[in-house]
Amino acid sequence: MEEISDKDLKKLSIDELTHLFVDNINEQNLILIEGIEFLADEKFDKFTQNLKYVIETNTEVRIKKTFESKIFKSKLMFSKADRLKLFNKINDIKNIGEYLANRLLLYKVVFPDKEFKLQIISIMKSLRIISNDLAEAIKNIGTDLSKAHDICEDIKEERRKMRDEEWKLLNRLYNYDMDYLSRTFLYLKNLIEDIMMLADHMKNFSEYIQFLAIKYLIFK
Repeated sequence: MEEISDKDLKKLSIDELTHLFVDNINEQNLILIEGIEFLADEKFDKFTQNLKYVIETNTEVRIKKTFESKIFKSKLMFSKADRLKLFNKINDIKNIGEYLANRLLLYKVVFPDKEFKLQIISIMKSLRIISNDLAEAIKNIGTDLSKAHDICEDIKEERRKMRDEEWKLLNRLYNYDMDYLSRTFLYLKNLIEDIMMLADHMKNFSEYIQFLAIKYLIFK
């Protein structure tokens, strides 16, 4: 994402800063997802490059600081507390992604077989859909509450699909012929659980957006 100066950031509205922030975090999330897909394809250099980008990039920090300094002076449709909570939940996506990236870089694994790779790639496809849908829902929360609510229903449905894939993957993993304490087993188990942790945060976030949509629709 193209850098924006502090001067230009200060010219943006609360909604514009929120949109810029979620676009920034979503971009990093998609790079993380792509990195995991590179791991499945054994493209280790690209995998490392993507995950290091997620860890080292902090362009969202200046946006967050500008938002926090401006929100206390603004008149908003939502309460300032709700706006801050929304912003912090977006920031948590970055924190979870950075944690996941650091864990994945501890060890380079080769997936056990083609079927395991395909299932991981299927889960990443769902995670990409959830990430993009969540960004869209956040952008609509200030203008179209009903649309934001409906998008979040799609997110929850996609998350349910991921849950089915998660149990299939774990079942496959536990039935491979390998030592239960092997690094490969632990890495792959953590990979699956960490992906789902990120998906769960975004699903819970979507439920919070639905809460806001219902809360403020009452006052329209």
